[in-house]
Amino acid sequence: MSSRCILCDRSFDSDESLQQHKRESPAHTFDCRTCDRYYSSKTALQQHLRDSPIHVPSFDCETCDRSFSNEQALQQHLRNSPIHASSFDCDDCDRSFDSEEALQQHLRDSPAHAPSFDCEDCDRSFDSEEALQQHLRDSPAHAPSFDCETCDRFFANEEALEQHLRDSRIHQQDAETPLDAFFRTFLMFDYNPLLPPATSYANLQRQEGWRGGSAASDNAWNRYQDALQSELQMWYGAENDLTAWHALCRAIGIEPLPRTCEQCQEAARRTHVNIIDLIEWGRSGSEEKVQTFRDVAELRAYTKETRKIFRNMFDQEGGNVVLRHLLRKIFRGSL
Repeated sequence: MSSRCILCDRSFDSDESLQQHKRESPAHTFDCRTCDRYYSSKTALQQHLRDSPIHVPSFDCETCDRSFSNEQALQQHLRNSPIHASSFDCDDCDRSFDSEEALQQHLRDSPAHAPSFDCEDCDRSFDSEEALQQHLRDSPAHAPSFDCETCDRFFANEEALEQHLRDSRIHQQDAETPLDAFFRTFLMFDYNPLLPPATSYANLQRQEGWRGGSAASDNAWNRYQDALQSELQMWYGAENDLTAWHALCRAIGIEPLPRTCEQCQEAARRTHVNIIDLIEWGRSGSEEKVQTFRDVAELRAYTKETRKIFRNMFDQEGGNVVLRHLLRKIFRGSL
């Protein structure tokens, strides 16, 4: 198979011969690949590289799309053209300055660049950091807040808040409640505090085999009702306790929470709700409101069906005063 040299238009009997030819032939020694031309000597090639316009150095300014004859002319252009002048701009003010010093002077002196000492909460500005800090220390708006979000109550200091959290029964959900204590007096009963009280009592009644009207049944029922009464007092307190009233309002879905006990009382009077359901709500810590009813007849039917019966105690001294406003409407007749 022959190998051909395209440049010389000669053929060789092998590739090795062709390569030998390219190494030794002067025609292949001095070539300008850019121009695809060949020279017989190095001098001729160098002359071509110096004289050909194709190989003249390029002195272009790409920004301006201009070309210059030499490096000096290009550098002169870059120094003198306004387009290439250093920019001393204040972006905030949309102003330009003729030197770095002028720009820095502007940044120091312009009110627009003065440090800002603002209180965002109060929407007020101060002339110094010291004045702002003084405001933050002294303004009542920035006084530490000692709030109990659960009860929607405010306290004067942290000690008072901590005392409330320790003493309020609403914050003692992990402690044994009156209902827990009642059911645990039956040592053989497998008590589950997560079950509704009415369900636990029905399970206890089946286990003990109590019959209606028996002494054991009546005694257990009275103790169960006493425990319910105590549990009710634990979760909903007394009438002059706004915290307890708010707990009741949250349970029955009154929003927004009334600001006074009297307003809570008025709102509760218009509500029909099962008292045992209220106790279950307090025990469970549920976010959902307790089921309410359109009228006393609907509530009475629900109470009989579920056997969620709460003994009417409001005529007796020591009864829960807050819930009287519900009981008075609900229990006008005997269940």
